[in-house]
Amino acid sequence: MTQSNIESNIGFIIGGSYSEGLKVKLSNNIPVESISDGLFVVIEGASKDFLAVVKDIVLEATDPKFQSLLLDDNHTFLNQTLSGTVLYTTLIIKPVLIFGDLNPHFPNYEVESESSNQNSKNIPGYFSIVRKATKDDMDRIFENESQGNFPIGEFINMDESNISIAFNIDKMTSRNTGVFGKTGSGKTFLTRILLSGIIKSDFSSNLIFDMHNDYGWSGTTEGQTEVKGLKQLFPSNVFVHSLDKNTRNSNNSPDALIKIKYSDIEPEDIALLQRTLDLNEKSIEASYALKARFGNDWLGEFMNGDIEDLAAKTGSHAGTLEALKRRLSRLTRYTFIDNNLNKNTSDDFASDIITQLLQGYNVVLNFGRFASDRTAYILIANMLSRRIYNEYKQKMENALANSNPSDRPRNLVITIEEAHLFLDSSVANQTIFGNIAREMRKYNVTLLVVDQRPSQIDDDVMSQIGTKIACSLDSDKDVDAVLSGDSQARELRGVLSKLEPNGQALIISHALPIPVPIKTRRYNEDFYQSMAPQKTQKQIDQDKKNLGL
Repeated sequence: MTQSNIESNIGFIIGGSYSEGLKVKLSNNIPVESISDGLFVVIEGASKDFLAVVKDIVLEATDPKFQSLLLDDNHTFLNQTLSGTVLYTTLIIKPVLIFGDLNPHFPNYEVESESSNQNSKNIPGYFSIVRKATKDDMDRIFENESQGNFPIGEFINMDESNISIAFNIDKMTSRNTGVFGKTGSGKTFLTRILLSGIIKSDFSSNLIFDMHNDYGWSGTTEGQTEVKGLKQLFPSNVFVHSLDKNTRNSNNSPDALIKIKYSDIEPEDIALLQRTLDLNEKSIEASYALKARFGNDWLGEFMNGDIEDLAAKTGSHAGTLEALKRRLSRLTRYTFIDNNLNKNTSDDFASDIITQLLQGYNVVLNFGRFASDRTAYILIANMLSRRIYNEYKQKMENALANSNPSDRPRNLVITIEEAHLFLDSSVANQTIFGNIAREMRKYNVTLLVVDQRPSQIDDDVMSQIGTKIACSLDSDKDVDAVLSGDSQARELRGVLSKLEPNGQALIISHALPIPVPIKTRRYNEDFYQSMAPQKTQKQIDQDKKNLGL
């Protein structure tokens, strides 16, 4: 046990249990107002130290009659005499971590999470000292200063202020990640911060389907103040591809315009548009029949062909084909779909983007004036992700077959907003995103899903998410979806309910030792500066020379 600084002690253990929590008598010199629900404390056991969380604060008395004794200001001496002796305060604290090697003041300690079930059912004995957790404790437990860790925010429940919490980006991106929160809760800003950390760390490439034009050149706050996008923060590492040719005329022109051909579109893309285009099952079946008859030319042949002739060639009902053509005519109004492009042309937007991702660049797919158009969003996201699925799977299988690790594709994180459009229970088993969520981790591809309604995402997909970051949520169903499968769900529900409407989040992650509520990092000028590339000593010397220093 550590020989504590007496001034940091707040009390000692006087009872309790592992299941219900440990009871701490608060020291007489500690004001009860200085202790808050959720405060992190350290229990110094005989052989191990424990990180614990304050769960309740109780005013008690040795004799119940003193609890109803009302003394006014004229009885100051008596009040002081009773306080801390007859009248006292206890805390209920819950151990959440065990420091494996005595305590965090020794450099080679190990931390084991409660969920690991390794040395996690121990509790310290009577009279074990309890003190407030310090910055040093939290830095060591969460490995905040380890190389490759990225600060994402600050601990809320700490006596000291401005204590950062950092993510191991490599570990986080090895599994799917979810950012959830109601409108206005700050999930878009939090997603920008996460993406910046991934780009800065260079562990993975990123493909961002920017449905609302928030991540490319710039975005806006709730008050419509413009903030920098990823392209401004990382100009040489981010490519912006746009569906909207009109963005060519703006100051923040994209790096490339996307053009797709009829032959790029598959029946499974149409199937995913069933809701937005109001298609029935017979129409979907007809699209597959057309593909079987005409191959990659199916959509062009269909849109330009005679209905009666097509019905005869495919065996589909003419009325069904007529209805399908009427629904698909909406696609012809999209300027990014060019039915005049030759099917054999080398203009292949998917190949260009995949090449950039494999080379280590990051791609933001900007929807321009098609922002919030769900049909365009679903179509493009599904088309490109299907190509990525096939390409990455093939590359990884070839690398394994040839026993050549250098041929493995670079890690990739695909960010999708309004993820329930692709991953709700009715379509998750049919979409490429459902397959990516379940299968593609072994092929170096993971998802970063962003959604305000996690309850609409398929349960099986939610179970594949290794890091859940929950901002403020209103619906009980959404809270249940985020906490589903967690052994501490009941306690974490209380933590979620206490989050501020904006700027705070609960993180439940395999990349952190315990779930933890945080105040999210500010996305401002200080953040921009921290993302700037670090200059080498040679560059610094040259700058000094240029300045005549």
